[in-house]
Amino acid sequence: MALNAPPKTLNHFWKRSNTGLSVAVLTQGGTEWIAGRIYIANLIGALNLLPEEERITVSQIAPPTSSHADLNESGAVLRAHWFAFRAADPVVDKLRGAKAGLRHGKWPQSLETAVKQARATVAFPVLDSLGREFPIPWIGWIPDFQHKRLPHFFPEEEISRRDRRFQEIVDHAWHVVVSSEDARRDLSQWFPTEPSRHSVFPFVSVINDKWREEDPAKVAAQFDLPEKFLIFPCQYWAHKNHDTVFEAIRILRDRGLSDICLVSTGRTNDYRNPDHFTKLQEFLRLHGLEARVRILGLLPRNEEVQLLRRAAAVIQPSQFEGWSALIEDARGLGKRMYVSDIPVHREQQPPNAAFFRLGDAEQLAELVAKDWPDLAPGPDPKSEHEARAQQHERALTFARTFLRILERTVAAGKAGA
Repeated sequence: MALNAPPKTLNHFWKRSNTGLSVAVLTQGGTEWIAGRIYIANLIGALNLLPEEERITVSQIAPPTSSHADLNESGAVLRAHWFAFRAADPVVDKLRGAKAGLRHGKWPQSLETAVKQARATVAFPVLDSLGREFPIPWIGWIPDFQHKRLPHFFPEEEISRRDRRFQEIVDHAWHVVVSSEDARRDLSQWFPTEPSRHSVFPFVSVINDKWREEDPAKVAAQFDLPEKFLIFPCQYWAHKNHDTVFEAIRILRDRGLSDICLVSTGRTNDYRNPDHFTKLQEFLRLHGLEARVRILGLLPRNEEVQLLRRAAAVIQPSQFEGWSALIEDARGLGKRMYVSDIPVHREQQPPNAAFFRLGDAEQLAELVAKDWPDLAPGPDPKSEHEARAQQHERALTFARTFLRILERTVAAGKAGA
């Protein structure tokens, strides 16, 4: 079996940086948490926009089950270093990891060795503590505190597991980032730490320029979608509030909007609530809405973006977010939005958005009905052009904020050495 070598194509992420910073981007195996992968891809895309004098070295550090293509949707090509286990793992876990690495054609080695090979100065994002003895400083990322705010969606065992994991990150990380001021308040309430040891780091969607060159109408035609539709692209977790949107579609259909249509994309499973999707399907069947709500399942990122571009408007009804990737995507594409009135959505300040009370299908239906005659299929070239310019500046701020966090982390590492 031939072992995979890094691709031969080079770009600036492979060079030694002008800033002296080199980040090891840790990616996760599998594809269950799509938003996490998109978050990292957005970060890579933003760093790719920096001028030469500000650029840093970036390497992907991943388990053998992860795809090297996971981050390449950002438009950048990264050098990948694979790891199969941690240096401190028991022998049986090392053997299991080594077998997995060889099975995927990758030489088994420890995470610590992979980081040294990458000559990284900082590791990010870390979702499980690497301890204080890790060879380089690392930045913990806590995406949100949903298990504290909405505990009824979690089994007690998982709540306890998350509590332990978050506390270990706060105790051991050289620095911790959260995605919003709303999440910072939660951090201070449940896992307090010194202000100097954490940062708010909201992400920005970076839309690959190649995606803007495609024809979204052709992608919509592949799914036999109507000319005009709304879209809610999101995994079917219970807290995402699909039931509110489906009820709003029923109200609109019953009040005479015979051409109303919602496109729904995303994984249809919720491991915490296995019956959730089945109940939503039953609602659609009961009310004869199968033709009005088109469920397409999980799509490649490019296809999902094209459907966002084609949609007349975007709905984001979620009960809880750390920082909404859907709002960021819609903002970057200049879309009209209907957004649930939760604190973090207000904090994001999405332009061209109408807010409705959380869970209020009636109010959502009224907002859509008022706009429906004037809503048109996308894309709108003028709106996309304006949004592109705004997102470029926001993405540069996103990247430069990351550089400042890296510098603080490196300084903390030197002070603690």
